[in-house]
Amino acid sequence: MIKKNIYIISIFLLIFLNGCGYKPLLKKSSYDFSFVVIDKSGNEKINSIIEKKLNTINGNKRSFKVILISKESKNVISKDSKGDPTILEAVINLNYKLYENSKILVNRTLTQRSTYNNISDKFELRKSEEILTDNLVDDLVSDIINSTSNFILNPMINDN
Repeated sequence: MIKKNIYIISIFLLIFLNGCGYKPLLKKSSYDFSFVVIDKSGNEKINSIIEKKLNTINGNKRSFKVILISKESKNVISKDSKGDPTILEAVINLNYKLYENSKILVNRTLTQRSTYNNISDKFELRKSEEILTDNLVDDLVSDIINSTSNFILNPMINDN
C-alpha cells in the first residue's frame, strides 16, 4: 500500500513539475541579437563568467560588441563584540559599453550587491561566496540582455 502511494505521489509530482513552464533565462532562443566581447578589464573571473553567459545568446540579425570593466569588493557590515565580522556584503560593479558599427549605443554602470552571514568554516564560506557571486553575475547579465532588448525595441531611448 505504501509503495502504491509513493508511486502515485511520484507520478503526480512528475506531471506537476513538468508542466510548470520553467525555462532557463539565458537559453531562450528568441533573441535576434548576439554579443562579442572585444575588451575586458578588472576582475578576470567575473568578466570571464559574463563573457561565457553572453556568448550563449546566438541571434543572427544583429551583433553587438561589448567592453566590460568590472570590480568586486567585499565589505564588513556588522561586527560582534570581539570585532570579528558577522555580516558581510558582496558588491559587483560593472561598466559596460555596447557598440554597433563603431558607435556607442549603451554606456551603463550596473551594481549588484548582497549581504550574507560570516561562517566560521572558511571552506564553506568560500563556497557560499562563489554561489553568491554567480547569482549576482546572472543578475548583471540579465540586465545587459534586457537593456539590449529595450534598445532594439525603442532605439530613441538613449541608455547612456
